Amino acid sequence: MRLTRLPPEIVEHSEPLQVVRYDQGGHYHAHMDSGPVFPETACSHTKLVANESAPFETSCRYVTVLFYLNNVTGGGETVFPIADNRTYEEMSLIQNDIDLRDTRKNCDKGNLRVKPQQGTAVFWYNYLSDGEGWVGELDDFALHGGCLVTQGTKWIANNWINVDPNRRRQQQFQQEMERFAGSEAGAGAPGEWTVDKGYSGVHLEL
Repeated sequence: MRLTRLPPEIVEHSEPLQVVRYDQGGHYHAHMDSGPVFPETACSHTKLVANESAPFETSCRYVTVLFYLNNVTGGGETVFPIADNRTYEEMSLIQNDIDLRDTRKNCDKGNLRVKPQQGTAVFWYNYLSDGEGWVGELDDFALHGGCLVTQGTKWIANNWINVDPNRRRQQQFQQEMERFAGSEAGAGAPGEWTVDKGYSGVHLEL
């Protein structure tokens, strides 16, 4: 919470921590952690509370915090292919038959690469500001991927902070979570109501 400077209720009510293991040869092609939000788009975390139907749905991951859990013997960098570009054009991702999204072959062509070091983390925003202190449009420059692990094993943890660009829906969601927490506490239930036990002990191998 100190890192994001976001209200604790937003951080605590976001997705559970995801731990991922990459063995030698593991990689993740460049991608966005969230998608664009249009008037007809629903956010996964507020959809049920808002009780609104929508033809499109996305995760609304406002912030990504990626933790490095070990030192990697070879490869495994996090690459931002178009970071610091002055302008963004989707066609610029493919230059002279080189696809910058292909982290298996072309990680060395990316503008920014972060080497995994145990105990460190990378923090970035997936959306721009709307100029009024809230979530705006998707930031295309947040495109990122995991470079090929050439030697050893790579362990990371992803922490995604979910915020609905629709301020009303986000506030409604937070109020409902607070109401639910209050009712659970009154019933003598454990305080860990926000944790989905289905995620316990789960990790993804790539």
